[in-house]
Amino acid sequence: MANARFYKNGYGQFEPQNCAFMRDGRIEAQCKTGSAFTTNLPLENGMLVAVDKVKGEVDLADATEVRPIGIVYTAEKIHDQFNPGLKNFKNDGANGFYPRVGYLSVGDKFTTNCIAADTTVYANESALNSALAAVGTTAMYGTYTTDLGAIAISTAVPTAGPVLTVVKKTTMPDGNPAVQFIVAG
Repeated sequence: MANARFYKNGYGQFEPQNCAFMRDGRIEAQCKTGSAFTTNLPLENGMLVAVDKVKGEVDLADATEVRPIGIVYTAEKIHDQFNPGLKNFKNDGANGFYPRVGYLSVGDKFTTNCIAADTTVYANESALNSALAAVGTTAMYGTYTTDLGAIAISTAVPTAGPVLTVVKKTTMPDGNPAVQFIVAG
């Protein structure tokens, strides 16, 4: 599968609508940014990542993942007063801050623009948007990617990791396109 990142205008954003980890404390904030994340692939809010407590780092998930998967929702710290906005925040590990990762549970609902899709199915954003317009009649799902960290959208039910059901195409608070998900399994 050749995944590509869609809705990329700045860095990923995350907006929780109803996430249990924010109330019950199932949060990881004691692991550093893993070496898989670089200048070309920064750790962004809305990414699904694997938490490796043994190594003490957050990393990209692999195809046969056994480590817990969570969603990145680090509090944004804007270090450039001339470029404010949530889309201008990334956690590159160089700033000394550890990322904050929430462990998802069934029923959690959130919105993110950290989206990817298989380019053999969705050649561009327009094709993905057309597919998302049919969400009421065609079920769509999301799960982690092993190469981008972004949530991959597909019509196939994921066989590994969290199963996210697409609720609708929507926007982030700054107007950037996004997708709302609910955790189904």
